Amino acid sequence: MTRTFEDDLKQELQDPESAKSFGAAQAKSSFALTLAKARATAGLTQKELADKAGVSQAYIAKLEGGEANPTLDRIGSLLAVLGSSLTTDVTTLSPYSEALPPEIVSSKTTAEV
Repeated sequence: MTRTFEDDLKQELQDPESAKSFGAAQAKSSFALTLAKARATAGLTQKELADKAGVSQAYIAKLEGGEANPTLDRIGSLLAVLGSSLTTDVTTLSPYSEALPPEIVSSKTTAEV
C-alpha cells in the first residue's frame, strides 16, 4: 500500500493538539508571506518598513520568517503603513495552504508501507 505525505498529515490533523499547532503555524506562515509581498509591492526594504512602523528591522525579519506572533493591532498598523489592510477568510484546515508556492503544493512525497 502506498501512503502519501498528504494522507499522513490529514490523519495527524484529526488530533486536536496537532491541528492547533498546525493551524497556528499555517497562520504565521500565511501572514509572513502576505507581509513580505506587500512590502515588496510597496518597494520598501525591511529597514524602511521598520522605520515607518516604529519597530526594529529584526522584528520585521522575524515576522516575514514566521517567527514572531504579532497582535491584530500590530498586523493592522504594519499593513496600513504599506497602504494595505487585512481581510480574513475562514476555510477548512488543509495540509496545503493557498499561500504556499505551487511547486510545493503540487509535489507529493510517497512512502511504501
